[in-house]
Amino acid sequence: MPKLDIVSAIEGRKRQLLVEELRKHHELTIGEINQLARGELGPELRSITIADLIGSGPVSSVSGAARQGRASREPEARVARPKPVKSPSSQNKPSREVVTRTAAGREAFDQRILEAIQAIGGPASATEIQRRVGGTNMQVRSGVNRLIEAGHVTWTGKARGTRYHPA
Repeated sequence: MPKLDIVSAIEGRKRQLLVEELRKHHELTIGEINQLARGELGPELRSITIADLIGSGPVSSVSGAARQGRASREPEARVARPKPVKSPSSQNKPSREVVTRTAAGREAFDQRILEAIQAIGGPASATEIQRRVGGTNMQVRSGVNRLIEAGHVTWTGKARGTRYHPA
């Protein structure tokens, strides 16, 4: 057996063992796995996919470089999932999905943010605003920043202590 075959076989087995250990220790956080990836196990960890971790069968010993060739396979058929039906009690809650990809969508969302800040009356946190207007944390913070730049909102504090006030 040539030396190169032995080395790739050892690397493949090392990868299999690593996946098996990660499956055993499902309490690990992404941050902890990221720290492991900075060390000696980095190359093997970066070649592991989520499918490898949640799969119940044997782990492929394909390395990350060889894995890139799988894009040439035919794509798997996607199953259309029905959209969840909103219950009557959730009709009054703001939609979590907000369109901010267009200028008109951003303007409408910013207006909702401004109205929420004014309705809260006192200092408003990003979390309070998000509960009222929906969207993601990043969408709310971006909207508030646009309102600050436009002079409609002021802020005090920093980090989680940041509070927003109508100008």
